[in-house]
Amino acid sequence: MTSYLRQILRQKRRNKEATMGAHHPVVIVGSGYAGLQLARQYRRLAPAAPLVIVCADEGADYAKPQLSHVISKRQTASDLIRKPAKELAQELKALLLTEQTVSAIDTERQVIRLAERELPYRDLVLAVGAEAWIPPVSGDATGDIITLNSLQEYQQSQDRLATSQRILLIGAGLIGCELANDFLQAGKQVTVCDPADRVLSALLPEFASERLHSVLRQNGCQFELMNTLVSAEKIAEGIRATFRDGKSIIVDSIVSAAGLRPRTALAQAAGLTVNRGIVVNDDLTTSDPHIYALGDCAEANGQLRPYLQPITISAQALAKTLAGEPTAIRWPVMPVNVKTPCYPVQAAGDVRSEDLIWQLDEDDTGLTGLALRQGQTVGFVTGGQHVSRSMNLIKQLGEN
Repeated sequence: MTSYLRQILRQKRRNKEATMGAHHPVVIVGSGYAGLQLARQYRRLAPAAPLVIVCADEGADYAKPQLSHVISKRQTASDLIRKPAKELAQELKALLLTEQTVSAIDTERQVIRLAERELPYRDLVLAVGAEAWIPPVSGDATGDIITLNSLQEYQQSQDRLATSQRILLIGAGLIGCELANDFLQAGKQVTVCDPADRVLSALLPEFASERLHSVLRQNGCQFELMNTLVSAEKIAEGIRATFRDGKSIIVDSIVSAAGLRPRTALAQAAGLTVNRGIVVNDDLTTSDPHIYALGDCAEANGQLRPYLQPITISAQALAKTLAGEPTAIRWPVMPVNVKTPCYPVQAAGDVRSEDLIWQLDEDDTGLTGLALRQGQTVGFVTGGQHVSRSMNLIKQLGEN
């Protein structure tokens, strides 16, 4: 965005606030990691400003990344809760509206509609996250396919997962691999299916994904790569899962880790610009100057960044903007961590382009791959014990 256009939007903001009333609260829709990070950062900068958080669930603060490790640690959903809603509201000095669904946004009047009331806002932040996607599958067991994208989803399936011995995972991406590792550590029989020909194909270069694939196999994981689940039928022994190639296996539970779809329906109905996610500029403003989006639902410069570090950086910048200091995001080098204890992996920078030249250092303890372009390091992958090298490599990328 040009500085001239930014000045116009700021003036539009000032004019609108004069008529709408700057005393109205900042309203955050969503109490996941993105929403709560923003609330904490904003409260630090604006201790007395009115703040409202609207969430569709019970509003508890919990450690969502731990959902990839709950089975081996034998944790229940309640074990993950760090603060219940009442304590969270006290900490943030905010009005926390739990189990409330926003049905519509009136951008002209600057109000959101809930079931039994309207709520005005000075600025509105959409931190509504993303939904776990379940690929199309036929059969009478499709309604039993589990997703683990929230505390509530885990709470609904925790007893079943605890007693299931044979598990089929749909998806060999980041979450699929993390869950496979966790289920294996819990002593379960695990099969992973994916239409790709290797694990983490959208994230890692071939040599790194092959190493993780090999370690997971050594730990007992079975793979159905270049294969998809087409039907799930209930039988006396459990669930018969049938793949595209005609092969069938019997499992106790099916878990979908096939990816996330940003929640955009509310924004789209309000007339905001939507692509794969809710489109935002460099300071997270949507196509309406009083509405922002961050987290899994936001799309900036054509990219979705559904990871903790970019969400944290986004929340810090947006908190400053909401507190009166317009702040554009400056993205640092951000590694992606694959939390598979049997063989942890970190990647940063450009590791997927076809023109890269790789410099590899691999031994029995792990691997380090440097991605070179015209003699300059533009990315890296570390695996196993070599992940201890990542910090220095991140610094090198930041200096380039």
